[in-house]
Amino acid sequence: MHKCPTCKVPLHGWEENCPSCGTKQVVRDSKRSYGSQQTPGVNPLPFVVGILIAGAALVFAMNSSWIGEVMRRGPEPQDPLGGVSQMQARQVIQQRITEGLTAVGAKGKFSWTVAGQPGDMNSPSPIELTVDTSLADKNARHQIINPIKEYMERAKVPTLTMNDAKSHSTWTYTCSLPAPSADDNVDAAPQAEESSPQQ
Repeated sequence: MHKCPTCKVPLHGWEENCPSCGTKQVVRDSKRSYGSQQTPGVNPLPFVVGILIAGAALVFAMNSSWIGEVMRRGPEPQDPLGGVSQMQARQVIQQRITEGLTAVGAKGKFSWTVAGQPGDMNSPSPIELTVDTSLADKNARHQIINPIKEYMERAKVPTLTMNDAKSHSTWTYTCSLPAPSADDNVDAAPQAEESSPQQ
């Protein structure tokens, strides 16, 4: 309570005019007048805890579903030769063999044959490759041929023969080709195998 500044009549604090003398009064804030507290705000803690629990439950549910299996498994393994065509694979074979021969100081002659007859490297049919060379060390053939074995199936080269004039040896590498299908892209290329050298 307070008194009117003019007539000193006790007032409660909410009167706009003094009921005794009519003097205009300054209305006090009722919250301050009665010492009342502000309405308490909303406590966000329960909502935060609820969201965390819901998120954990969602992650657990996803983990035990097919979504979790996909997440654990990761991306499907990609075929490293998936974008390599048959002609590109043949070009890679010839290029890498040439590079391998050059690295060991040798040269090579490439002969492409289809069913025993001279053929074109660009033939759509399966084709055999013969490489005539002369190696200072016949064991160098491994570093020359091993890098291209994975390309033999994609290139449709079921047989690759290397003739070494210096050691009078012949090595034959074979690869089993899959049965013809509408889709020439295959997921796994079998490794070529080397047969016993012929002296």
